[in-house]
Amino acid sequence: MSHYVGALPNEIFVGNTNAEGGITVHLRVLKTIRLGEQALDIEGKRLDPDHMLPLFIHQSEVEAHDRIMMRRAFPNQFR
Repeated sequence: MSHYVGALPNEIFVGNTNAEGGITVHLRVLKTIRLGEQALDIEGKRLDPDHMLPLFIHQSEVEAHDRIMMRRAFPNQFR
């Protein structure tokens, strides 16, 4: 999704998150992570911004984001 609504130049969309919870604790170590204003579903339909918001990171932190997510998904394999 290189042209996700609200993405700034050199930003990558990494998923939608619960609007009430905001940026999850495990991702707050990323320096460039930010919430967007309008999340979309898989078909491109707008989601209620009171419920879901998009997450973006600068492309320079893609590897760091991937490491965090792999550690969470496979804690015994990625340390």
